[in-house]
Amino acid sequence: MSSEPQQNPYAVLGVPRDADARTIKKAYFDLVRQNPPETHPEVFKHLREAYELLSDAEARQAWDATADVPLEGLAAEQAECMEAAVEQFNADNHATGRRLLNEFLAEHPEAHEVRTLLGKNLLFEGYPPEALVEFDRVLEQRPQDWQARLHRGWALQRLERLKEAADDYWRAGKLGPTELVPRMALADCLERMGQVPDALGVLAEARKLTGLKQMDVLSLTVRRAATMLEHGLDADAARELDGLEADVPANADPELRRWTGGQLSAAAASLFAQQKSEAANRLLERCQRFNPTSTTEGVFPVRVDLDMAALPDGTRKWLREEAERNEGGRTLKTWAIPAAWTVGLGVATLFFLVDCFRAPESRTVLDWTCRAVFAAGLAAAALFAARILLHTLDSPFGAFHVVHPLHLVQVQRNHVTVWPLVHLNDIQLMDHHASGRYTHTTLEVKFSRQRVVLRVRGRQPAEALAKELSGRRRRVLELLNRGMLDAESGVEHLPAALLAQGTKGRPVRAEGMLPPWVGLGVAAAVAVLVVCAAIAPQGRAADAHAWGLARNERDLGPTLAFLRDRSGSEFAPQAQARVDAELAQARARMGTRLDEGSGTAASVPFFASLLDAVARTHSRRVTVEWTGLKKSDSRQDLLVAAWQRMADEALGRGVLFMDSDRVAAKEGPPAATLRVRQQMRSTGTEDAPVELLWAVTTEGLGSVAPLELTARGVSGEDPVAAEALLHAWVERWHLPGSGTHRPLLFTNSLLAQEASP
Repeated sequence: MSSEPQQNPYAVLGVPRDADARTIKKAYFDLVRQNPPETHPEVFKHLREAYELLSDAEARQAWDATADVPLEGLAAEQAECMEAAVEQFNADNHATGRRLLNEFLAEHPEAHEVRTLLGKNLLFEGYPPEALVEFDRVLEQRPQDWQARLHRGWALQRLERLKEAADDYWRAGKLGPTELVPRMALADCLERMGQVPDALGVLAEARKLTGLKQMDVLSLTVRRAATMLEHGLDADAARELDGLEADVPANADPELRRWTGGQLSAAAASLFAQQKSEAANRLLERCQRFNPTSTTEGVFPVRVDLDMAALPDGTRKWLREEAERNEGGRTLKTWAIPAAWTVGLGVATLFFLVDCFRAPESRTVLDWTCRAVFAAGLAAAALFAARILLHTLDSPFGAFHVVHPLHLVQVQRNHVTVWPLVHLNDIQLMDHHASGRYTHTTLEVKFSRQRVVLRVRGRQPAEALAKELSGRRRRVLELLNRGMLDAESGVEHLPAALLAQGTKGRPVRAEGMLPPWVGLGVAAAVAVLVVCAAIAPQGRAADAHAWGLARNERDLGPTLAFLRDRSGSEFAPQAQARVDAELAQARARMGTRLDEGSGTAASVPFFASLLDAVARTHSRRVTVEWTGLKKSDSRQDLLVAAWQRMADEALGRGVLFMDSDRVAAKEGPPAATLRVRQQMRSTGTEDAPVELLWAVTTEGLGSVAPLELTARGVSGEDPVAAEALLHAWVERWHLPGSGTHRPLLFTNSLLAQEASP
């Protein structure tokens, strides 16, 4: 049983008394879209009662017959008091209105309608404890009144006494077995308590209530789908929404489909308010199917990038007006910086490509690869800067931002970035100073998981902008909740159909316009081709430069290095001819110094094989590797130095370069290697049980036989043994000498003298 007098249904729906059924239905749909039961349960209840009354011909006739009967006595006084209080509430004089109600209740404490109105105002104004007292008094008078029980549950929920509130909602449902509002309130309370499956179950059971209108069932379906999306039950929500589309097919009443779309948009607004953007957009995607004629009720991407050419003429006109108002037109600074970047990058690219042809240094495959990558990057950057410059000169805009009724819009020359305000989560202001003086304020605005920074001169304008953004967001959510975004002035400047093209994260471009990466890719490819075309001529230039340097050197080393590094060069025959000439001179010197009639003539094949190795390997390095000696033993380097002097005496200076295995390679890979191994071994005799052995092998000399030089009865540290071994070396290898053995290894000092020039 209702605790309030029934209101005038015509006034509730805002229709005249002679309105036909179609007018009444349209008015009801429009008002319900603005006042869905989730956010306006009381208003929705009155709308539903009024629509049900006027939809029933007999009930409407009965109302018309009794509506003009004047009230008398206490009922008239009560109605007059409540009407006066409501007038005060509407005029924002809530204290005065409550005083009128309290004065009436002081005389008539049993007037539960007046007490209910007082409690509802206290609850609305943020006094839930006082409201709870009033609702308890109503229940004392009318314990079976489901509406009083429902109101008490609202007060308890505002006090965060959720378990008690859920109990009151459940009792209200029992007292009103066909009433929908208590069950929706119970589902909401259970959801807040974290009992989502129970809340979904309550909504499912509510759809089975007797006497429900089709719109009530559809509203419950939308509520279930929104709850599922809010808590990540996407698959279940998809099935629920599929069922909704089946219940309201494409051939259904257009007003019903439009109303269903409004219910979806209202649920999406609630999800946006809870920062559940993805879930809200899924509802709006379905909303578009029910209301395809809407210009605003569509998916809201977090960010949309648009080219200026893609905007309609009306949008560009609006932006020009906003640019004039916000001083966002093109200035000298707007195009001077892109021009400087374009010239700088263009010149750098040109010089770099010219350097690819002219630079004389040798380059490896890795060097050319790096140059190709760098040239591609330079060319792409130069073209990108040139595009920005051309767009800047072509666009009347500079850089500014403007607040659209539904979005924050950033303009940068010919590029527009749109940030829908439904995704706005947070705004942070930060003042900036330089040398202790204030310069500007930045607003860090968070849209979902993305951030945008706005620079504003002046603290007060920055605070005003932040306040405007927050207020606009509230306004957008309110209009979306009511399904009235289309009615907001200025929304046509950015059509939803245009923004919907940017839902996949790609910029929206004018029809037929290629994406910028195509041009950048072509520029990079051309730069790579130019670098590839420079490989052959630069290689010839590098060969010529290297050959010029080697040819001007008196030493043979650079020429040999040229042949090793550039064997395929067109100058290689000239280099080889010089090497052959130098080696021919060395052979001539060898023939002169190693007289055929002397004891050194037998060493001619050895030196000849060394010269052949130089001609073959283009290296004049001969390595002497020692094993069996300590690394700290200085005799290794001294013996190598003595060997170098002997080679210089036989062939001339600069023909061979001797080094040990401890010296870093200075002349490239060795042309030949002499391996000398010192070891002690047993002889098996009593007079000399051990002997010192030098085992000498060669690599790269071909016909030179290996040697084994021994000294019996001595140790490796005995200088006499070392001298004997060296004498055997000289005799077997026929090194040049004076014909008499010199004590090269008798002492270290003598060895050092022998190694000196």
